[in-house]
Amino acid sequence: MIAEWMVRCEASEEAIAFCDLIAEQAAWLFAVRDAELFVLAVHEAVVNAVKAVRQAGLEEGVVSLSFSMTDDEVTVAVEDDGGGIPQETMEQLGGKTLADVLLAESGRGLLLIHEIMDATALVERAGGRRVLVMKMQRAQHRPF
Repeated sequence: MIAEWMVRCEASEEAIAFCDLIAEQAAWLFAVRDAELFVLAVHEAVVNAVKAVRQAGLEEGVVSLSFSMTDDEVTVAVEDDGGGIPQETMEQLGGKTLADVLLAESGRGLLLIHEIMDATALVERAGGRRVLVMKMQRAQHRPF
């Protein structure tokens, strides 16, 4: 691992905007293959995390992000104090396309993340918590 950033903030609208800024900086600094799509994927993950905290009824819930970079890729892990993403939801993504959920009330964010990133996984933590882990390759031409 070359670099790692960790961010923890209250699950709020401000946290979404703050995490967008952090994702923009990480995309530039870590030279991901597609900065705009990287920021979109992180945004969708943070929005889902904030929703999960609210649905759990937690007034002081926290969203945590960690960014790590190797020579080849950038990994982002998003965790929240809410109930997390059900395993079944992640398993159903493999068989769906954006056209399948275009008019659905929800579910587009996770599918976008799955389509945008090079790899996604749901990692189980102690106590049944789940962490969404996303990876994107770094660009061949790097700014530094």
